[in-house]
Amino acid sequence: MSDDNSVVDTAVATNVSVEPVEAVEPVEAVEPVETVEPVETVEPEATTAVPATEAAQAAQATPPNVKKIVFALPGDNFSSKFLISWTATISKLWETRKYDIMISPATGSFVPFVRMTTLGLDVLRGQDQKPFNGQPFDVWITIDSDIVFTYEQVEKLIEATEEHPVVAGMYRMADLTNYAFVKDWDTTYFKANGTFKFIKPEDIEVWKKETEFKYYPVVYSGMGFMAIRKEVFDNIKYPYFDSEIATIEADDGTVIRDICSEDVSFCKKITQAGYQIMVNTDIRVGHIKSLVI
Repeated sequence: MSDDNSVVDTAVATNVSVEPVEAVEPVEAVEPVETVEPVETVEPEATTAVPATEAAQAAQATPPNVKKIVFALPGDNFSSKFLISWTATISKLWETRKYDIMISPATGSFVPFVRMTTLGLDVLRGQDQKPFNGQPFDVWITIDSDIVFTYEQVEKLIEATEEHPVVAGMYRMADLTNYAFVKDWDTTYFKANGTFKFIKPEDIEVWKKETEFKYYPVVYSGMGFMAIRKEVFDNIKYPYFDSEIATIEADDGTVIRDICSEDVSFCKKITQAGYQIMVNTDIRVGHIKSLVI
């Protein structure tokens, strides 16, 4: 049995042919790679994350040199024309981001008291008090409830206070003839007419052509559209709008006694303190008055 198996094994062995193995080319020697020093790890600088809301607030932060403007609004009956003027104006002023705006309304039957209230005055604080109890502001602007105006006119009025401490705009009186301001306290004219001489539109036109100026100096202007710097109030005394009685002797010896309105008294205090009231003749606002035809 073992012999037979040997024969078979031999036969199988002799019949198996082995394919020759293909010669392998020797691998080229590789130069060793130069060792690279490890790079030092740099720690990132610490940063403070700013929340989106804070970033938005910073972007909308109040810019420098913002003027604090107080708008005095005396009266309790405002026409639709006034409201349209006011809404458009206040919206645009806020959009400029140049002004910090405060609104000071007041109503009442006694006009001097109403004016005083728009200045934040309180009778209980005594005679040495200042507007808004001494709180800071830059310009006080008073606009009567029967005035019609534009944003551009209000901005011109504010900008005019850079040049002059007291500035008013022009508007016609109910007589449809005169502007509401007086150049001089002409007593001769008063004795003949019972009133001081108000300025007519043609007077302003002639004056502008002759001088090429826009600021017209006056001793009195109505307060329907007026701007005043804070420094003026610092140099005149409370109660600001108290009326006085003007006394003028006529040529025949008659003593004329005239009660001054609150705005006349106020303008006199301003000029007595050394300030010049200026009318910006480039600003002419509307004045609502009833007309019977």
